[in-house]
Amino acid sequence: MGVFLGESMVLDKSISLRLPGPNLDKLKKEAKNEGLTMNTLVNQILAEYLQWDITASKAGWVVVLADVLKRLMNELDEKTLYKIAVATADSSKDVRLMMTGDDTVDGFFSILRNRLRKSGISYIESSEKGMIKFIIHHNMGKKWSFFYKTQHERMLQNLGQIGTLDFTENTLIITVRTK
Repeated sequence: MGVFLGESMVLDKSISLRLPGPNLDKLKKEAKNEGLTMNTLVNQILAEYLQWDITASKAGWVVVLADVLKRLMNELDEKTLYKIAVATADSSKDVRLMMTGDDTVDGFFSILRNRLRKSGISYIESSEKGMIKFIIHHNMGKKWSFFYKTQHERMLQNLGQIGTLDFTENTLIITVRTK
């Protein structure tokens, strides 16, 4: 969708803002704790807002405690998890269109990155030899791994993209050929 804050981002516009004192104090404290300048922190906050917050709730995302999801997953059998994963993957096109403006593998990866960051889930992304690889450490258990693998595998299939997906008890690995 064109909103990005990375090393190559050109910051060529400026504005002045008035903020309540307590909010400014919190921003200064957070910037110091993270070892960032105020400018960098505010740009990160704005980029996150533009990439996720504006459209997420409109597209159907809700905030749920991880422990609630984990307990729900543990109550369901594998057959039920599979049916839910496939059904939600098959309805994900509307979410991609709403959030990224396109129904492509790029839209899939954009939402994946933003969702992982927003949820505080640890991940490593690498690109090498025409492949994108995500190693996602969710710490939600084997049933979540199975659900996540099934759902993401189906989403990629629906996009005409073949991926290799594998999982452990707390990690999902997604590898997709990009070229």
